[in-house]
Amino acid sequence: MKQAIIYLLMMMLLTPAALQAAEQPGAEGMVIKADRMDHDAASDLLTATGKVEMTWQDMTMTADHATFNRQDKILVATGNVILIKAGDNMWGDRLVMDTETGRSEMENGHIFMTKGDFRADGKQIAKLGDDQYALHNGAFTTCDADTPSWKFGASDFDLTTEEYATGSNVIFYVKNIPIFYFPYMVLPVKRERQSGFLFPHFGTSTKRGFFLDTPFYWAISPSQEATFNLDIQTKRGVGLGTDYRYLRSRTSTGSAGGYLIYDNNEDKVRGQLVQFHTEQLPDNLSLITSINLTSDRSYLQDYSQKNGEYNRQYYDSRVVVTKFWDHWLAAAQGIYTQDFASGSSSTTLQRAPELLLYGVREKLPVLPLYLDLDLASTNYYREKGMQGQRAVLSPRLVSSHALFDGRLNAQLSGGAQIRAYNITDAQPGVKEQAVVAVPEFSAEVGSSFSRTVDGSLLGFNRLRHELAPALSYRYVVEEDQQSYPLFDQNDRFVHQNLLYFSLASHLGGKLETEGGTAEYRHLQTLRLKQGYSFSGERPDLLTLTPDDNRPWTNLDLESETWLHRRFRLLADAGFNHYDKRITNTALGGEFSDGNGNNAGASYRRTHQQVEYLESRVGLALFKPVYFNYINRYSFDKQDFLEQIVNIEYRHQCWSVIASYQERLGERSWSINFNLGGLINIGNR
Repeated sequence: MKQAIIYLLMMMLLTPAALQAAEQPGAEGMVIKADRMDHDAASDLLTATGKVEMTWQDMTMTADHATFNRQDKILVATGNVILIKAGDNMWGDRLVMDTETGRSEMENGHIFMTKGDFRADGKQIAKLGDDQYALHNGAFTTCDADTPSWKFGASDFDLTTEEYATGSNVIFYVKNIPIFYFPYMVLPVKRERQSGFLFPHFGTSTKRGFFLDTPFYWAISPSQEATFNLDIQTKRGVGLGTDYRYLRSRTSTGSAGGYLIYDNNEDKVRGQLVQFHTEQLPDNLSLITSINLTSDRSYLQDYSQKNGEYNRQYYDSRVVVTKFWDHWLAAAQGIYTQDFASGSSSTTLQRAPELLLYGVREKLPVLPLYLDLDLASTNYYREKGMQGQRAVLSPRLVSSHALFDGRLNAQLSGGAQIRAYNITDAQPGVKEQAVVAVPEFSAEVGSSFSRTVDGSLLGFNRLRHELAPALSYRYVVEEDQQSYPLFDQNDRFVHQNLLYFSLASHLGGKLETEGGTAEYRHLQTLRLKQGYSFSGERPDLLTLTPDDNRPWTNLDLESETWLHRRFRLLADAGFNHYDKRITNTALGGEFSDGNGNNAGASYRRTHQQVEYLESRVGLALFKPVYFNYINRYSFDKQDFLEQIVNIEYRHQCWSVIASYQERLGERSWSINFNLGGLINIGNR
């Protein structure tokens, strides 16, 4: 018995210390856990076997077997090796790693980077730095699948996250089918924006022919970026474009850009310059600059791709400085206008400088009156035609009263528009220097009556209906103004002696939401309005001409109806009971289910002037296929002004959009691919 006890004690003394412990320190800050560990004191080599786990700094490594040399800090792991660092994973068959520098090499390895969802694999993967990898006989993708929908494979890839992957003998795969071969290729590997070439856009257009647009993106700084374009068009020439954007601070931001091309069809240089800047300055000062210039009147028709830009009638460029107070606003601005509809820019009126002052409801001392004040001084100039200066002063005194315990509200106001002119190159019969004053007076009384109904109706717990009748009167002194200049509509105050009747109806409801809280929802607003002219004629504020012997104005109707929280109808109409016809109509409807399905339409008609329909439809009923259609139709021209059709297929890691656009005089098509946020491939 004694000999057995001595034998056991000797065995315990001879057994290595690592066999008695499942946890040992490696290097400084490193902890190694395993089912079994051995330590060779001569070489200072730790050997761990079975459920090996090593943690140090922000890294964790697990494997079936591992050795760690505490002298040269080299880790060798085999069997189901997984290395995790800051959420990024690398796994494979065998890992050799310098734990001090972080440089490592994985055999039959794989990489997954959570931010950006980048995935790569290779026969050998070398980690050269925090964000640098070298792949041999490897591939990478952003598609999460055992067999990814797409990937780029290469004999050798050098990959730097936030920058690029450069590869030789690159093959683009759809599933596992090779589609394209590139001897050498540079691809962006960007979790954040990064400078570099974007995939070119190419296609055909009836106006531009075949074109190739190669964009380069420059990430100048965290607050600045720019895009440059080289645009080759077989029918037009070679164009250069730029778009620069910046954010100097939360109160200072802007953009600048342009496009320039020598147009072979027109045999001249054509282009566009655009700029916008807004800045909030100390002491309630603000600055806005906006430049919109084109080389000629038809430039937008030939080159603009933005919806609504190609048929624009004019462009304004301006600089505005504004100063705010509690009840006052002062501004100074200069405006340059390009009129695309006129025959010559030499006859277009320009405004610079223009000084403005507005005062809103400033209480006068002692008197129960408020003062409204508008003051504008403008210098008009042009190469040919009448020009000069105009000052307009519009003071107005306002008095408001609540009568019969607030059941009736009344407001009286009186003022005048005073205009002063200094004119050169005046038209025949127009005074070169003149002052005219046109007094005006208005009064309005109104009230409101409401009723609340309890009970369940249309899903509402309570409905509230309000009627708001109002009676208003406006009188503008009749003044012969034909001998005064006419720069714009502010130069004519039309005589009025009008009494208006209006009635507004508001309907809303209260319902309980799923969370148990109350929600008030607007359901419908209707407003009727009609006027009577005591002078026997009603003014047309658009043409500035009176309509004789017809004292009653049009009966106007405005309505907004929410048939459902996601379905809204709008309707405006004017009815002339003398001619028994509707003179103007604006109808519209909007629907959205919040899941990608939406529709909208608007119809506008003005008698003998314009008739126009715009509609749009977006469908997500057949996900992952999405459909969008937009059109604008002119009944005057009996033709579509524009039609756009988009069909998009969305996959987890890629999407494709096919588009067709048709305008007056031009047809174009486009196909755009998006590879999981990696790059865009476009044919347009």
